[in-house]
Amino acid sequence: MLDILKPILFSVARGGSATRVLQSIASGALGREAYQGGLATALLGLGLHFFIAFTVFATYYFASRSLPVLVSRALILGPLYGIGVHCFMQFVVIPLSAIGPLKLSPAVFFEGLLTHIVCVGLPTGLVVRFAANRGAGRSAG
Repeated sequence: MLDILKPILFSVARGGSATRVLQSIASGALGREAYQGGLATALLGLGLHFFIAFTVFATYYFASRSLPVLVSRALILGPLYGIGVHCFMQFVVIPLSAIGPLKLSPAVFFEGLLTHIVCVGLPTGLVVRFAANRGAGRSAG
């Protein structure tokens, strides 16, 4: 959720809108027409964002079941996972979407990288670690 709040807050601070940010996510599925869809395509963008976020989280969670190091080293591997997620989105998902390949400046790329480290990877690793430790406490008692 943090990773969607950041672009929305930055957009609003610069005079933009949350609707436009969410429509940009929907444009991955709909192309430029997403910007003409109003609230409906903004809601689609929000839904797509949460679907992707859930998939990202579930991937780390299920991998941690086989690779306990993802739990024990969450403070290191969570942020590294965030880097991997960002690179996968930029170099695989977006180029294959209706948006197509993007030419990002190094500053924009690294801003997104930092966002994914702090707002995706680290929270994912910590939540999975918390859940694993909580589950271990229950099974031991």
